[in-house]
Amino acid sequence: MVQEQETFEAGIIQWQKMEDATIATCDEILDATDNKLVTTIAGIIKADSVKHKMVLGVIEEALTGTISLTPDELGQLSGLLDKHLELENETVELAAQQLELSRNFVVNHLVSYLLEDERKHCLLLNQLNDFKKKLYPYA
Repeated sequence: MVQEQETFEAGIIQWQKMEDATIATCDEILDATDNKLVTTIAGIIKADSVKHKMVLGVIEEALTGTISLTPDELGQLSGLLDKHLELENETVELAAQQLELSRNFVVNHLVSYLLEDERKHCLLLNQLNDFKKKLYPYA
């Protein structure tokens, strides 16, 4: 069990280094071109890698037990989280409609990316709802 934990933690450190390398590569791409489509995609990937590093840091903190979420904290945010999830769901519906209406190859790919990103937001908010169910099993 201890060996698995050490292997896991080493993997998180390796992953952070890979995200650093991805950020550096994206910077090289951004420096090499002014093409709007390429710089947009490289910028998206770079920003995602920065977010991934943040999440990996939170994972490290969670492993040490320094991160918690209390029922009171979640209860205070519950209404806001539900409202936000509703907005994200509406955005997913709109993005799906836009994807159906678009006939431009480049636009389709960009809208498809945005649609999946919005779906990811819904997933994250639903994960918070899962925490709520675990903290309030009879709610």
